[in-house]
Amino acid sequence: MRKETKRSKEVKLYKLEEAIEFIKKSSKTKFDPTLEVHLNLNFDKKKQEQNIRFTLVLPHGTGKTQKVAVLASKKVQNADLELSEADIEKLEKSILKPKNDFDVLIAEPKFMPKLAKAARILGPAGVMPNPKNGTVTDDVEKAVDQVKKGRVEVKTEPTAPVIHTIIGKLSFETPALSENFRELYSSIKHNKPQKASNDWINSIFLSSTMSPSAQLDLSTL
Repeated sequence: MRKETKRSKEVKLYKLEEAIEFIKKSSKTKFDPTLEVHLNLNFDKKKQEQNIRFTLVLPHGTGKTQKVAVLASKKVQNADLELSEADIEKLEKSILKPKNDFDVLIAEPKFMPKLAKAARILGPAGVMPNPKNGTVTDDVEKAVDQVKKGRVEVKTEPTAPVIHTIIGKLSFETPALSENFRELYSSIKHNKPQKASNDWINSIFLSSTMSPSAQLDLSTL
């Protein structure tokens, strides 16, 4: 009796614009979903020098409205919430709540020792100011302006060699989403770790909420 073997289904690869159009047509949500980018990297996560972390301002923004709180020594025009040292206790007691009263917290370096008291609240919420992502800075006004324009933090996950980030809303025109992606892709390549192999980017997928994913053809990027 002849034994039948199953043929592995060939994965379809998309050019960037084709992938975006495919996801646009496949989206069934009644709201405007975010277009996500997922990169799988050939990294050894045990080696710290093979991690990636940087911030990037997308040319066409993210489409997401960010409520920005600041802890600064002078008035910051574009801030949504201006905190004082007295407000640190409110953060500790969750009277002021991250992801409810604000989405991003930017602070001057001199306030960080006192802000550390609220780390157990801010850290798990992902809003503890950090110089690596530009939220600890002497130029608070510039940092706020960048967040408002569409700054994203790009970093490898703590436990896996992958990057999850966003490039805008699905309602954006395809050329705008393409330009955002290409800015992201160029910046990721610019931040390639020195000891990473030549084939360090294994695969890239695009997806949105409740949509199928589309794998990009790396040879066309």
